[in-house]
Amino acid sequence: MSNHYDLIVIGSGPAGESAAQIATYFGQRVAIIERNLPGGTPTTRGGAPTKTLREAAMALTGFYQQEVYGVDLGAPPTVALDKLAERTRQVCQSLQAATTRRIALWGMTYLQGMARLSPEGKVLLTEADGSVVELSARVILIATGSRPLRPANVPFDDPAVFDVDGIYSLTTLPKSMCIVGGGPVGVEFATIFNSLGTKVTLTQLGDRLTPTMDGELSRMMAQIFEERGVRVILGAGTEAVTRCGDYLQVNLSNGATCEAEAVFFATGRRPNTEGLGLVESGIKVDERGYIGVDRNFQTSVPGIYAAGDVLGPGLSSVAMEQGRVAACQAFDIDFLETVDPIPISAVYGMPEIAGAGLTEEQCREQGLDYAVGRATFASIPRGAISGHDGLLKLIFRRDDRRLLGIHCLGEIASEIIGAGQMVLHYGGVIDIFSAITLPTPTYSYAYKNAAFDGLRGLNAPSNE
Repeated sequence: MSNHYDLIVIGSGPAGESAAQIATYFGQRVAIIERNLPGGTPTTRGGAPTKTLREAAMALTGFYQQEVYGVDLGAPPTVALDKLAERTRQVCQSLQAATTRRIALWGMTYLQGMARLSPEGKVLLTEADGSVVELSARVILIATGSRPLRPANVPFDDPAVFDVDGIYSLTTLPKSMCIVGGGPVGVEFATIFNSLGTKVTLTQLGDRLTPTMDGELSRMMAQIFEERGVRVILGAGTEAVTRCGDYLQVNLSNGATCEAEAVFFATGRRPNTEGLGLVESGIKVDERGYIGVDRNFQTSVPGIYAAGDVLGPGLSSVAMEQGRVAACQAFDIDFLETVDPIPISAVYGMPEIAGAGLTEEQCREQGLDYAVGRATFASIPRGAISGHDGLLKLIFRRDDRRLLGIHCLGEIASEIIGAGQMVLHYGGVIDIFSAITLPTPTYSYAYKNAAFDGLRGLNAPSNE
């Protein structure tokens, strides 16, 4: 009986740990199997490490303060690089240790090794010494996450070509870098290397950076990059990357080229579903390896669930909710029935971009009659004090003033957006922000100015 559990979770990342936590809280016996380090990608090669690099780069180089005060008080880039790496290691180790402590505190069984499903519905655990242990459970959750996509036309065997898994091994700061991909990862690392003094070129296949975010804010981000000396190339895919002596040449689909000492490929991910025995167990996967699930996150095999990036690329916050919903559905726990359909998306560049709900582009596509209220950070005391400008947008229906979307570009945008998301989640109206008292000087006061601006503009021409 020691090898039988109520729940076996394969993967200790956000989805897996969250599912295990809920199941344990409600009395289930849980085992977590992890082949790498506790906490998954967010504590090793993405999420927290990336944000730590960004935070440390801003602090050590004094990059953001230079723009406000015009005084360079930062550490030299070569010194900063060593400190960046050290700080990132510290944060990763701290988060991994915290995950380990939580697992122990909750009374879960933590098993290190490779997991594979057997056609009989068992879990075969291959341990470090090669021995195989057979485990069984009432419910199995697959939460093995994803890894960077590596296209064949990008020579990742070149020591100066990196993806998000390899960039942390960088020991020398390149004088120039071409970053392929203008999504969240590309924008965040463009911010980091630009602050360190690297000459950055950022290429993007689409017509704007961060294509899932509000278009107005995406264009503002591109303009900020250009002003800081980052070359932004839009509408161009990567045809080839070739070594030319001491530099790499990136040939783009629009005929342009980029020459740099290093190339960082920051686009696309693929699920970690190989070797799990999914097909042999009858679990349906698509041609890219993503697992299909129903609304309860159950796969095509009863009793086997999946959550997180194995379903498709997504946010860690959403993966956590998927894991919780899966556990609740699997054990009939009356705690959480569905995943919030209006999550917050955030890109941790400098400044940050964050949003929840519909963008203006989506409102137009749906034919909605909407209005927009805007407030710049420069117009509020906190923005004037800090010297950091930004923009908060409130998108709402003209007829009933119901909030449709909130979008922000600026310092701590990812924090500011939470108040708006709560109003949006509960179907609130824009008038809420004009009615409540907000502290000043704070960035959150921008909600009041944006609400006033939106309500004042209701007599403006329709967006239909």
